[in-house]
Amino acid sequence: MQKLFSYLKKLTLNRNTQSEQVATIEELIKLSQDYDGHRRENAVLRLGMMGDPVAIPCLIIRVNDWVPQVRDAAVKALSKLMVDENVEAFIQCLPQVYHLQDCHRVNHQDVIRQVETLLLTETNRGHLLAAVQSANSYVARLCLNLVIEHQIVDAQTLLPMAFASKDVLVRAHAFRWSGVHYPQVLEKYYLSLLNDKFMPIRKASLKHLLMATYSAQVAEKGLVDRHSSVRELAVKHCLANGNDVVAFYREHLTKDSSAKAAIWGLGYLKCVDALDKIKFFYQHGTPSLRKQALNSLLKLDSHNSKAYLLNGLRDPSPSVCKEAARLIVKTRVYLNAKALMDIICGSDHPHTARACVALSHQINKWERVVFLLMLMSNEQVVSMFNEGQIESELANWGDGYNRSFIQPTQTQIYEISVLMAEVPATRFSEHFRSFAHALKTLGIH
Repeated sequence: MQKLFSYLKKLTLNRNTQSEQVATIEELIKLSQDYDGHRRENAVLRLGMMGDPVAIPCLIIRVNDWVPQVRDAAVKALSKLMVDENVEAFIQCLPQVYHLQDCHRVNHQDVIRQVETLLLTETNRGHLLAAVQSANSYVARLCLNLVIEHQIVDAQTLLPMAFASKDVLVRAHAFRWSGVHYPQVLEKYYLSLLNDKFMPIRKASLKHLLMATYSAQVAEKGLVDRHSSVRELAVKHCLANGNDVVAFYREHLTKDSSAKAAIWGLGYLKCVDALDKIKFFYQHGTPSLRKQALNSLLKLDSHNSKAYLLNGLRDPSPSVCKEAARLIVKTRVYLNAKALMDIICGSDHPHTARACVALSHQINKWERVVFLLMLMSNEQVVSMFNEGQIESELANWGDGYNRSFIQPTQTQIYEISVLMAEVPATRFSEHFRSFAHALKTLGIH
């Protein structure tokens, strides 16, 4: 029986081989995904014999195949492709190789070690190092890990390449690693890293430079950094050293490149005498300056903060409007249904209407019912939204209906009764019927 079984298996393989003997590599790759395990095994073995690196991604997948014979064939085929000529292909497939660590049909550590051994040979280390700057972020991170873990090159060679990478995690990893193990080598990069796009790297570099040796030029660069966290560090350091930071920021108000930082600085330092100048920037043509001015005005003129925030909601720029909405929530400015509708009706900007709808989530559930009914009964306002957005708001209210046991006031009951009658029949939908059903508990039909 055993001999007969062996003969039948060979016969099946021979038939498959004869029908596929002129198959191209693309066809073999497709066959390696076939439902039949024998075909997958045959295709995988032939891909290994062809030696084309195009098959590497496919073979890595089959290394974790559910059929043991296919897995074994894939490991053998992959081993045949582990030659120096294919090192670039294996580097590009590193994310898939390391993904095998999370695949638990069998232990794939031997395959992973074989790939690492290929990449770490003397002749291939140059390819691995160059891949630290790969356009594929996942590949770049894995290559950096291998270079650091196996100490392929010294820090002086690695850091320029790592800091030139476009991937933030590559730069951050190299920064932390060198800071712990090679602080003296990292020392000469701190100044250039003040221009890094990643704020934590800039902040850490500035902090080190300010602690190591005070430099007015370095401090001033920190004062006009694009992130407030870095500016705050520089301000505190300058104040501790007796520098006139207020005068510095007053001077930079007239400079386009640093006006935003200057507006922030005068607000942060509570320079009330600069209020008129900040108000000027609140009307400026550049949205980013208006946005920063809004933040500073809340610090310098808190008595009128509500007026500034409501004007911010009506701003023609979506970014300023969004910032105003964020600050309204942060400062806990209460806006009832009528106030929100007045803002929407007083603006022609759809982003203002969307911001007010988002702010309505902050008011109690019955006041929000009043707001939604006001919204649906106003055709001009409804035109700013598509049907799906209104349906979503009704569904959202229904989902949160039972989260609060608060009861409506008599005034709210009366307003809801009047507004329900004003909602056009065109607004009726499945969500609206669910919405109306909840209102029946109040006797409102």
